[in-house]
Amino acid sequence: MALIAIVTGAARGIGAATAIALARRGVTPVLIVREPAAAAEVQHAIAATGGTCEVIGADVTDLAAVREAVALTLDRHGKVDIAVNNAGVIHPIGALADTDPGAWARNVEVNLVGPYHVCHAVLPSMLARGSGVIVNVSSGAAHAPREGWTAYCSAKAGLFMMTRGLALEYGERGVAVYGLQPGLIDTGMQVSIRQSGINEISRVQRASLASPDRPASVIAWLCCDAPGDLRGLDLSMSDDGLRERAAQQAGDPTLHRAWQDA
Repeated sequence: MALIAIVTGAARGIGAATAIALARRGVTPVLIVREPAAAAEVQHAIAATGGTCEVIGADVTDLAAVREAVALTLDRHGKVDIAVNNAGVIHPIGALADTDPGAWARNVEVNLVGPYHVCHAVLPSMLARGSGVIVNVSSGAAHAPREGWTAYCSAKAGLFMMTRGLALEYGERGVAVYGLQPGLIDTGMQVSIRQSGINEISRVQRASLASPDRPASVIAWLCCDAPGDLRGLDLSMSDDGLRERAAQQAGDPTLHRAWQDA
């Protein structure tokens, strides 16, 4: 029976690339997106690989909607093997006193409370089966402050500690938990960062950004292989050893191609 993976924020960027990478490995991804129509291109890409997927509309900040999406997945497939918490936002960008309080709180809701909602919803079924994998898409911003990013840095720092806490609480009960810092990736979030003109990241040229396929390939490897020695860690795509190990152990030519320009 195919593995079943919930992927949030899967309509574009790293989430879309992750869903496609998982499908290539025989996993059935369930795309959790706010607007189901936005995931049509990802659905077509997965179908082109010979894979299958489902799309469920839900906002990760809405606990009831997340619970309903997970319940629907369990009803259709009987299990959730994998959860990838990818949905995220960068706004508001600006000095803290200049930001809108509602937007600041919304950032934390999406980047931190959203993953909590997903984990809270999927953990009972994972624990009942004695197995599961959770990957939280982290950021270097979890470990180093960036001017204008107080909301994002705070939320991602919280997500890092949630990753560590989940591994501590559930690692011995069969649930493998990882964080992955994807690095500077060519996504819509980077467009917003460049437009802000705030801090050094905004001055990184688009030509220097990596494809979403790169972190997606490693996320898929973590989900499918669940390496024991890396559990509970906040891994970084800048780690050459991680990249080489993922490429070698996955035995997937698409993964090797993803690193050709690294």
